[in-house]
Amino acid sequence: MRLVKPDKGDMKARELMIGDWVYSTHNRQPEQVREIREHMVMLDYNDLYDYDEIEPIPLTGEILERNGFKLRKGCTSAWDWCNGETSIHVSGNHTCPIGQTLTIYVPGGTVGAAFSSNRAMNDLKIRGVHELQHALNFCHINKKIKVKED
Repeated sequence: MRLVKPDKGDMKARELMIGDWVYSTHNRQPEQVREIREHMVMLDYNDLYDYDEIEPIPLTGEILERNGFKLRKGCTSAWDWCNGETSIHVSGNHTCPIGQTLTIYVPGGTVGAAFSSNRAMNDLKIRGVHELQHALNFCHINKKIKVKED
């Protein structure tokens, strides 16, 4: 699987899964993918959009914190999440946006997957919320990502 950050209005069917969080260019509100068709995507409220009308939602610290990630003490761009068995580390640096590096540790202390912009498993880069969702799914981590306020 190879995912790269799509340019605005350049999402493809192969980059999406049911449940992915994306923006439509019409309302710029976070919506989830409900159905994937050959040339269109159905989002929340049963609205159909062409692929060039769909954009990724950038992965931000606010979204990470909304999902239980904690900013690492003494850092400005590193977040951690742990449920007792699995831990996830997301980081960037002053030259890289959030999500350039994602490391997922699974029970037993082994690395389930490590993704980065430089040296990545399957060259996967995490920049959008839907890409984080894919990485978690790939590692069999059942963690629902919340984008909207409850």
